[in-house]
Amino acid sequence: MNEEPREGTVSADVPEAVVSSKRSFSIVWLIPLVAALIGGWLAYKAYTEKGPTITITFKTAEGLEAGKTKIKYKEVEVGTVENITLSKDLSHVVVTAELVKGAEKYLSAKTRFWVVRARVAAGKVTGLGTLFSGAYIGMEPVKGEEPVYSFKGLEIPPVVTSGEPGRSFLLRADRLGSLDIGSPVYFRQIKVGEVVSYKLDEDGRSVHIEVFVHAPHDQRVHSNTRFWNAGGIDLTVDANGIRLDTESFVSMMIGGIAFDTPMDLEAGGPVKEGHVFKLYKNRRSIYEKSYEDKRYFLLNFKGSVRGLSRGAPVEFRGIKVGKVVDIGLEYREQDVAFYIPVLIQIEPQRIRFIGEETMDPGSRLKKLVEKGLRAQLKTGSLLTGELYVDLDMHPDTPPVQLVKLQGRYPEIPTLPSPLEQITGRLTNIVAKLEKVPIEQIGSDLRDTVQGTRRLMTAPDLLETVRALKATLVQTQQLAANVNNDLAPKVSSILDQTEKAVAGVESAINSDSALQYELKRALKELARAAHSLSILADYLERHPDSLIFGKGESR
Repeated sequence: MNEEPREGTVSADVPEAVVSSKRSFSIVWLIPLVAALIGGWLAYKAYTEKGPTITITFKTAEGLEAGKTKIKYKEVEVGTVENITLSKDLSHVVVTAELVKGAEKYLSAKTRFWVVRARVAAGKVTGLGTLFSGAYIGMEPVKGEEPVYSFKGLEIPPVVTSGEPGRSFLLRADRLGSLDIGSPVYFRQIKVGEVVSYKLDEDGRSVHIEVFVHAPHDQRVHSNTRFWNAGGIDLTVDANGIRLDTESFVSMMIGGIAFDTPMDLEAGGPVKEGHVFKLYKNRRSIYEKSYEDKRYFLLNFKGSVRGLSRGAPVEFRGIKVGKVVDIGLEYREQDVAFYIPVLIQIEPQRIRFIGEETMDPGSRLKKLVEKGLRAQLKTGSLLTGELYVDLDMHPDTPPVQLVKLQGRYPEIPTLPSPLEQITGRLTNIVAKLEKVPIEQIGSDLRDTVQGTRRLMTAPDLLETVRALKATLVQTQQLAANVNNDLAPKVSSILDQTEKAVAGVESAINSDSALQYELKRALKELARAAHSLSILADYLERHPDSLIFGKGESR
C-alpha cells in the first residue's frame, strides 16, 4: 500500500509551481467602456439636438395633457408639452414645452401661441379634427432680435396670421353691434377681409375695431373710403317711411362690415396701415354730408307732437336742412297753458346764399319771420305716423313783428299742423251749428207742414184743381187741332215762299239768262244813244239836211 505523504512534507515527484505575473488588458473591461462611450454619445446627441424650453400661460388647461399635447405650425409638429402646473396665485396655468432645435430664432415678443380646439364663432366651425386627435397648441413664429422664452397664450385663435398679404385698419364706432372676431368685411358684397379684434376706448365712449383687408383689395381703401355696419337687418322706420337694406344673408345672420367710396366723392389719396376710419351705422348714412356750422332754433308748439322724435328731419320745401335735437314740455304760469318747446339744429351750409352776406343771422331771421317764415309739423308717413318739421314761407299768415331773441335760442313762430287746422275748422263749424235755433226751425217747419196739409185738403182748392184740369184738357185739344189743320197749310206756304225766293235768287244771279238779256239790251240802248248823239251833232252842224236830206252841203 502507498504511504500518503504526511502533512508538512513535500513529495519529490511533485513539480514545483512557477509563479509569474501577466500584465495584459482584460476584454471584460470593454463592455463598460463601450457602454460609457455610447452613453456619452447619446448624451452629446441629446444635448446638441435639444430645442429651447418655453413656458406659456393660459387661463385653463382644457384639452392639454403633459407628454401628449403637441405644438404645431401649419400642422407640423414643432414641440411637445412637457409639464403643466398651476401658477402661484391659481389664476392661470403654466405650460412648459420643449420645441425642436432651431426654433429659438422664431421666439420673439411677437410670437403667438393659442389652443386649437373645436370652436363655433362668427358663423364658422373650426378645429373639428381635434375632436378625434385632441387639442394642440398652435404657434405663429415671428423672428426677432432677442429670443423670448415666456409667453402669454391667446384665448382666441388669431384670424389673420403674420405674413399674410393685406393691411389692417382701425374703425371707430359708438357701439359694437353684432360684430365679432372673424366677422366678414365686404367690398360690393364680396368678402375681402375679417374683423381681427375690438376693444373699448380708454374713456369708454367708443369702440375701436381692427379689420384686416386682404391683398389686393386693400388697395381699394383710400382716404375718402367709408366703412359701415352691414350686419343684421337695416330696417329704418322714420318720417321718410320704411326702408330695408341688407348686405348679404351671412352678414344678416352673423354681422359684418362693408366699405366703398361714395360716387360723389373723389377717392382721395392712399392711406397707411392702421389708418383710423369712422364706422357709419348703415350704408345710407355714408352719403350724408357733415357740416361744421350748426345753428339752433326754438319752436313752441301748443298741440300734440305725438310722432315727432329726436333726429326727425327739418325740411324746407322738401329739402333737409337740419334735424330735431330735443323735445320738452313747459308749463307757463303766466298763460296758464302748456307749451312743447322743440329745439332744432339747422346747418346753414346746406343753403347756398346768393349775394353779399352783409346781414347778421339775427336780423336775417327777423326779416324772414316778417315775410312769413313759419314752422309746422307735418306727417312724413301715413304708415308710421312719424312727424317732421316743415319750414316754409306763409305770407298770408298774421304778421309777427317780434322774434324772441333775448332767450338762449332764437324762436321761430309755429303754425298748427294741417290736422289741427282741419280740426279747428270743424270745431268752428260745430260751434256755429250750436248757435243755430234748430228747435225753433223744427217747430216752424212743423207748423208749415200742417198749414200746407190744411191748404191741400181745402174744398176750394180741390174745386180749383178740377177746373184747372178741365182747362188743360181743352188746351190739349186745341193744340191737337192746330197740329192737324193749321200746320200743313203753314208748311205749304213756307214751301212756296221758299221756291219764290229761290227763283228770285236764280234771276238775279250774275250768270242767269235774265242778267244776260238785260246786259245785251243795255248795250244796244247805249249804241242807240250814241247814234242819236251823232245824229244830233250832225243836225246841229247841218240843219238843212232835214229838208234836203243827207248829202252835200249847199
